[in-house]
Amino acid sequence: MASQPTLARISLLQPAPTQPLGYYDYFGKLLSPQDAAKLVQQKQLDPIDPISYQKIGAVEITQELIDKGEDIFFNRKIGDNFGLQDVFGFGRGLIRILPELTTAIAQLRGQATDNLQITLQKDITLGSRTFPKGTVINTGFKVERGKFFPLGIKQNGDISCAVCHAVLSNRGERLAGVPNGELAIPLLVALAPNSAAGFARLNFNPLDPQYQGKGKTIIDSQGKLVTLPDPDKFEQAFDDAVLDVPFGHFESSPDGIDNTTQIPSIFTFQTHPYLADGQFAVGPFAGLSAVNNAVHSSEINLLAAAQLSQKTLGIDSEVYIGTFLQNAADPRLRLPPGQPVKPSEWLRQVAPDVIQAELENQIPAPGTGTYPDLQPTLFTYNGLVFSPDTNNPDDIASGNFLFASNAMSAFQNNLLPPANRTRENWQALKSGSVVRGAKIFQEAGCTTCHIPPFFTDNKIHPVSEIGTNPERGKSRLGLNDLLVPPKIYSLDTPVPVPADATVLDVPTEGISVDSTTLPTGILPEGGYKTTSLRGLYFSAPYLHDGGAAVRAGSLQVNSDGSFNIVDPTGLGLTGTLSQSIPADPASSLRALLDEELRTQVIAANKANPALVRSNLDGTGHEFYVGREKQTDLINFLLALDDDPGRF
Repeated sequence: MASQPTLARISLLQPAPTQPLGYYDYFGKLLSPQDAAKLVQQKQLDPIDPISYQKIGAVEITQELIDKGEDIFFNRKIGDNFGLQDVFGFGRGLIRILPELTTAIAQLRGQATDNLQITLQKDITLGSRTFPKGTVINTGFKVERGKFFPLGIKQNGDISCAVCHAVLSNRGERLAGVPNGELAIPLLVALAPNSAAGFARLNFNPLDPQYQGKGKTIIDSQGKLVTLPDPDKFEQAFDDAVLDVPFGHFESSPDGIDNTTQIPSIFTFQTHPYLADGQFAVGPFAGLSAVNNAVHSSEINLLAAAQLSQKTLGIDSEVYIGTFLQNAADPRLRLPPGQPVKPSEWLRQVAPDVIQAELENQIPAPGTGTYPDLQPTLFTYNGLVFSPDTNNPDDIASGNFLFASNAMSAFQNNLLPPANRTRENWQALKSGSVVRGAKIFQEAGCTTCHIPPFFTDNKIHPVSEIGTNPERGKSRLGLNDLLVPPKIYSLDTPVPVPADATVLDVPTEGISVDSTTLPTGILPEGGYKTTSLRGLYFSAPYLHDGGAAVRAGSLQVNSDGSFNIVDPTGLGLTGTLSQSIPADPASSLRALLDEELRTQVIAANKANPALVRSNLDGTGHEFYVGREKQTDLINFLLALDDDPGRF
C-alpha cells in the first residue's frame, strides 16, 4: 500500500473536516465562540449569558445537544397519531404482518440481520395483487443482535428516523446515516387500510370518473354537492401505484407529482442545501433543521396539505378532507351516513381539539396566519413547525422552540461515512488504483461541481443544465407565488408560545432572489442540488432517482477495463430494487460513467411501465469517461469514506 505521506499530498484523499464542538450555528453560518460573542454584543445582549445566543437564533453545538439529537433520531416517533395512525392506519397495517415479523425474529435466535425475511402465514391482498400464503418477502428491516423488533419501528406502529436512515454492518454494528436502500416502503404503505389518504403524494385526482362508485356525497367549500371517489376503487388504484415503486424509495411531497426519490445518505455537515432539489436551504443549520421539521410535520402531516389543495392541486379543500376521512382507519372518524356534511365541520365534531388531533406537537410559524389557513414559507411549506410542549418531561423531544429539530441537525452533522472495509477497497488502495482514480476525477473536471473535501459545490443546478428527469426538481414550483417571508421564534421561546414571544426573520440572502421566492436554481423550471459523494459505497444505486442501478453479477469486467453484459436482466431498477434486490455499488457506478451502459440501463427502466409512472429512468448527469479509466475512477469514488486515503 502507498505510504500515508504520499496519499496525504493528494487533497482529494484527505478526511473532511468535522463539526467542531463549542462553535455556534447561526442560520447556516458556523461561528467560533469569539465570533458568536461579537454578534451577540452587536445585538446589544450579554455574551456571558447563554440565553443571549438563543435570543438571536444561534445554536451552540455541544456534545449534550448531539446526544439528545441521537436519542430523538433513534427513539422518538415521527408524525402525528391522528394522521399517520388514526386515518392512514400505519400501525394497523403493520399488525397484518405482525405474526410473520415475530416468527421471523424468533427464528434469528438473537442474531442480527440487515434484511429480515418474512414468510406469509396467510394470503394478503394489496391493491389488485394477492400475495399467497408461503410467499417469502424481503422487508429490508434491520434487527440488531438480541432485539425483538426491527430498528426504528415500535410494535404499536410508531416509526423513527432510524427506519430509513440506519443500517447494520456485516458484523451487526449500527451504522447511522446510511440509507436503508432495501426498505420495503411500498409494502408498508400499501398494508395500511387507508393508504389512499396520501393521494396528493402521487398523481391522483379523487374526482377522476374512473374512481366513481360508492363514494360519499359531501358539501364542498362553495356549498355544492360533490361525490367522492369509491373508497375501495380509490384504495386499490393507489395501492397498485404504490406497489410499483421500488424498495428504498419514498414519496413525501403533497404536490400531485409522481416524483419518488431514493432514501438519501445523511452525512450532512457542509452539504447544504438539502433534499434532491435543494428546496430546504434556509434556517438553522443551513436548512437541515427545516428538513427535520418537515419530516415530523409537512411531509408526514397528511391533512395540513388541504389548506392549499385548491391553489396547488386544483382540489377543493373539502374534497381533500372528505377523501382523507371517508375510509379512515379508525371508523369513528369516517364521514357519517345519511345527509351530506361539510367534511371540515364533521372533523371538528369528532376531533374537536385541533391541537390533540392533526396539530399534535406542531405549531404555526410566526407570520403564516391561523390554522387551517396557513401560508407556506421557505422554512416550512405547510406553515407548521414541529415543536413539542416544553413542559412535557416525558417527551425526549420536548424543549424550547425548534429544540428537537436543531438537536437532530447537530447529530446528523456529526455523522461520518462509515469506513469501506471491503477487500476490494483494500486492494484498490494497495495497488494505487484509488490514487489514479483521484487524478482522473480531477482531470475529467468532476471537481468543478463535486468540490472536495465534501464533494459538493452547495449549489442548485437547473434541470436544463443537468438533463435529469425534471419531476423531482419541480416539486415545489406550485408554492412559489404563495410564499410569505420565513420567520421563527427566538430559540429561548417556550412552547406553548407566549403572546409576547420574540420573532426572528430567517435570512435568505444568497439563497433566493427575495424572501418569498424559491431558492435560485429551482426557478423557473426546477433544479437539482449537487450531491455529496461521500459514502457512495453505502448508497447504491445512484442519481436522485436511483435509476443508475445494476445488479451484482450482471457485468463481467476485464483487466483492461472493458466489460461484457452477462445478465441483461440485472440492468436498471427493474433488475434490482423493483425486485427487492440490492444494486451493486461498483456496477452501478459503471452505469453512471459509461455512456453505452447507461443507455441500456435507461432503456431497461423505460421499458418498465411502473417506473415510467414514477418518473424513474436514470437520465441526466451525462458526464462519462473512457473504459480504460473507469475502474480506477470507480475505486476512488468507493473509497470516499471517513478517511479515503487509508483502509
